[in-house]
Amino acid sequence: MMGLLLTVLALVSTYGVTRYKGAGHGLGVLLLFGYFYGILRARFPDGLSHFMFDAGVFGLYLAYFTRRSRSKAPMGREGQALRLWVKVLMVWPLCTLVLSPLLDAQHILIQFVGLRMAILLLPLMLIGLRLEAGELDVLGTWVLGLNAVAFGFALLELALGIEPFFPRNASSFIIYISQDVGEEGLPRIPAIFNSAHAYAGTMLMSMPLLVRRLGRSRSGRLLTFAALGMSLLGIFISAARSPVVQLGAIVLLLLLVSRLSAKLLAAMAAMTLVVGAVIATNPRFQRFLTLDDTSYVTERVSASVNTSLLEVITNYPLGSGLGSAAGTSIPFFLTDLAKPQYGLENEFARVAMEQGLIGFVLWLGFLAWLLLRLPPRRRKEQVVANRLMWATVVVMWMTAFIGTGLLASVPGSALLLLWMGCLIGMRRPVPVPATAPVAPLPGLPEAVRR
Repeated sequence: MMGLLLTVLALVSTYGVTRYKGAGHGLGVLLLFGYFYGILRARFPDGLSHFMFDAGVFGLYLAYFTRRSRSKAPMGREGQALRLWVKVLMVWPLCTLVLSPLLDAQHILIQFVGLRMAILLLPLMLIGLRLEAGELDVLGTWVLGLNAVAFGFALLELALGIEPFFPRNASSFIIYISQDVGEEGLPRIPAIFNSAHAYAGTMLMSMPLLVRRLGRSRSGRLLTFAALGMSLLGIFISAARSPVVQLGAIVLLLLLVSRLSAKLLAAMAAMTLVVGAVIATNPRFQRFLTLDDTSYVTERVSASVNTSLLEVITNYPLGSGLGSAAGTSIPFFLTDLAKPQYGLENEFARVAMEQGLIGFVLWLGFLAWLLLRLPPRRRKEQVVANRLMWATVVVMWMTAFIGTGLLASVPGSALLLLWMGCLIGMRRPVPVPATAPVAPLPGLPEAVRR
């Protein structure tokens, strides 16, 4: 019963706030349900709580795409092209449903669940395309508060353990099997998310918005710096290793494509020293150091990139239907209907397995079109924050070859797709302000007036 109430609340609140308060607040409410999705689903495992975040997404769409007050700024050719890409990427998975009787596909209900990864979140790119500066400012304030709350829960779990927050059940199963931190086998820290990777990944995806807030709100810089520090520490507290590697790659890429001022470099160095000092005090925050086993890392990367992807394309040119690959989160009450999933540590291999060679090529073409251009430099823009957003999206997709779940993380995947739309929005033509006609001076001959 509680799961039903939460699902209805998510739908109604995102709809109402988006319609009457704007997209910035609507996205903030959606993230509120996304951040608490893991802990609420674990505490109310009645099945319907599984669809809480999905209901919030539907409420956002219903309000945003039907309200009349949406931005009328021209999208330009890039925006029109993005709309076409989104339509194509949404239509092809529906075609795989039609083809599923010809494949060794999952039960039709499992395929419907697979639509969450294949279709549900893609229109967020169209919302990101039209987000205005003020709406991003509002969303940044939401993210600042939510990241601080998540950090508080993470500290409580370090002190009290996980069980007071996450009861042992099917919804929290992945949390309790991830007890591999240190020699004592301590659990990873999920904060309020459904896994430690979801916690760390969301903190990583929120960085561009917090950095942008530093340049937009001088009065709240100290608070924003504190939120940035808490977010960075959260990545290490979670004990998930991939986000640490991704963080390092993002910083390096940002340094390559941006000219950072001495003041900003000094701030980054100070933040690094503070975070590094805290990490050094607790071995539990240092699980990423196990990546120094180069033979293990090399073996995993080569297996993910070469073997999985090539075998899938060769053996399943039409795919095996939605929900057939690991990464699709199947509700526990539908597990009896599900066939064994193919375990693939490669997001592109997962797309190829579920959508076939056509779906794989479509995604590759779209990502190449999206990411091969840097955001333009314009006056009065947050160039560093924009380049950080681009670097974050690039690194997340580049590392998708050695992991799965990039399009299934709640709410990290929503932020990822939102930023992808924002990157295209940065390419929109700048509207030229209209100039009032100048009245001719009285008494001048008509020839002079001309």
